[in-house]
Amino acid sequence: MNIPNIISTFRIVAAPVMWLLLYTGEREGFVWLLTAAFFSDAIDGIIARKLHQVTKLGSMLDSYGDSLTIISGILGIMRFHYELIQQYNYLFIFVIGLHITQLLLSLLRYGKPSSFHTYAAKLAAVAIGIFILITLHYAFIPWLFFLTILLLIIDAIEESILVFLLPEWKTDVKGIWWVWKKK
Repeated sequence: MNIPNIISTFRIVAAPVMWLLLYTGEREGFVWLLTAAFFSDAIDGIIARKLHQVTKLGSMLDSYGDSLTIISGILGIMRFHYELIQQYNYLFIFVIGLHITQLLLSLLRYGKPSSFHTYAAKLAAVAIGIFILITLHYAFIPWLFFLTILLLIIDAIEESILVFLLPEWKTDVKGIWWVWKKK
């Protein structure tokens, strides 16, 4: 274990604590722990590159931590802003369906979830983090919501295509353009 892996592990350990806070209705504690989790996501990769501690384990821990943090954020929106889920349920179902499809494709192809860390995935993760935190800390902003949805759709489609393009599991793939460029 190195420093970036410990930071990524924090997100994995924080998820059940956040779920307990959701269950008990402790909104403020949940929102601040979620904020810390999103912040740790922003810094673990930077620290790994600066300290030359980029590893496959770190990439997997980061992916699991990212997923658990985003799931926790979505659960927070469901718990504290359920009216948004009701109003935009078709979009939520569509986007979640795309991401589940990508996950299943990866599991079938590689036997594990993808960990591509494409530019589109990073941009979508930043957008969803900003959207969730602004919504939970302040208020719902419609244009930010729709931008986030668009970026999540682009990410899911790109990662699904990458599963077909890459015969072996890889981490840190910039995107489709870079894969085509190498071929």
